[in-house]
Amino acid sequence: MIIEFNTTILTTAAIVGISLGSIFGGAFIKHGRRKTLIRFNCVGLIGSIFCMFLNFWQMCFGRFVLGISAGVILSTTPKMLEESIPGHLLDKGFGMTTSLFINAAFMGCLLLAGATPTSQAELKTSNYWRILFGI
Repeated sequence: MIIEFNTTILTTAAIVGISLGSIFGGAFIKHGRRKTLIRFNCVGLIGSIFCMFLNFWQMCFGRFVLGISAGVILSTTPKMLEESIPGHLLDKGFGMTTSLFINAAFMGCLLLAGATPTSQAELKTSNYWRILFGI
């Protein structure tokens, strides 16, 4: 029962972070797209580091921070690509291809997550979750 609750909290922390990052991503774009991407890549790195410790609350915080970073990056990247790529090439698939690859990467991660151990004993001895998180 407790493992299911902890899994729910960990998952929800990331989803809430992505939602908040997507909502407030537009406000960060005003300060410069490139600077926003660089800053939130660093924020995402910090969130990833917090997730590597075996403390539940640190992992929740790290996933929340990483989610915020991912949400901001997801809202900033298409706008930056739209401004960087010449207009006559945008209709050749750049906008659609970017979104397709982002969604395919998320689906791949979800499929890989299906192989994570489900029992607490297996989670303590397995490092698969660290490998998966590193991807």
